[in-house]
Amino acid sequence: MENHPRRQVFREEVRNAIRQEIFSGELKPGDRIIETYWAKELGVSQGPVREAIRDLEAMGLVETVPFKGSRVRSLTEKDIEDNYSVRICLESKSIRDAICTLPDDKLKNLVCILQDVLQEMDEHARNADLRHFTDCDAEFHREIIEATGNQVLLKLWEQCNMRNWFTVSALTDSVSLLQLQSGHQKILEAISERNVQEATAMLENHLNNLMQGYIHAQQKK
Repeated sequence: MENHPRRQVFREEVRNAIRQEIFSGELKPGDRIIETYWAKELGVSQGPVREAIRDLEAMGLVETVPFKGSRVRSLTEKDIEDNYSVRICLESKSIRDAICTLPDDKLKNLVCILQDVLQEMDEHARNADLRHFTDCDAEFHREIIEATGNQVLLKLWEQCNMRNWFTVSALTDSVSLLQLQSGHQKILEAISERNVQEATAMLENHLNNLMQGYIHAQQKK
């Protein structure tokens, strides 16, 4: 009888490995996800691979086409707009909750954490290090949500954020990454001042600009 807890570990490892290939650009939209290849590559049976692919489908990263197998999903303009509209709602709520409910000591701690993240982000932007920049980007937004203690909000955001790595991958040069980093800096300043209106406006502007930039890049392909 199969050890189900161990199979779950395999499933997570496979999912993370394939997801990382997508995030890094090694697997591009339209590329096939071949079960036998990943099973051999990671030393597992095809069962955990099949389950990992289903997880990636639920995240919106992969699609399965009848008689053609699974492949990295290509996002339509509507997919991008829908995803960002939901992400804006979720992150606006997290910022409002953080500013309005956190006591001074906890808000100050959050600000310090975010400042550290931005320092790392600045370094990676100057080096045009997309992979580590996107790690910092995710950490910045995650820290705000985690500070609110809302686990449901965090889970919903994670589903949206998985899809958004497609958009960040359209940014490849240092100038673009530094501009994106400066948007995070403005959000942090508004949070530290407990300025809900400014913080949410900066967030919405930041995400809308990112969305429009990606749509424009897609249209040029």
